[in-house]
Amino acid sequence: METIKKQILETWFINHRTNLKLLNSITEESLAFTTSKRGGGGVGHQLAHLYNVRYWKLERFDKNMVSDLATIKASDEKTIPFLIDCHNITADLVAEMLKKGIENDGQVKGFKRGVVPLLGYFIHHEAHHRGNILLTLKRCSFKLPDDLKYGLWEWNKI
Repeated sequence: METIKKQILETWFINHRTNLKLLNSITEESLAFTTSKRGGGGVGHQLAHLYNVRYWKLERFDKNMVSDLATIKASDEKTIPFLIDCHNITADLVAEMLKKGIENDGQVKGFKRGVVPLLGYFIHHEAHHRGNILLTLKRCSFKLPDDLKYGLWEWNKI
């Protein structure tokens, strides 16, 4: 069981480190990039959304885990250091939620399918938005570094 627990938690943190790789490879200016004709869904907005979804899942699991946190509003200023802090804080909290779910025979309050499907949900959701962000960056003529283009797939190195 310890091996599976370690693998689940390491998988979560690999996913998290791919988000950090993205955040550390972009510029403050690129946070405003969007392909929306109405201006929504910009890079910064999508990165804030990842944090917010983590927050909401944690809140359903245990409100006390997020009692010192708040969601990021559309009108809030989004900077790379701010987003990195938000992602780091919630990555640790999600890991704690996953640990508690593993120790509770795979059951997670607020996610009836269990701990492994919850992990899959988080990775699926965050990968979807990373893909959208990368496409937005490319379409807005942001030069993606090779480490960002290909490094996101090198899970044994992340």
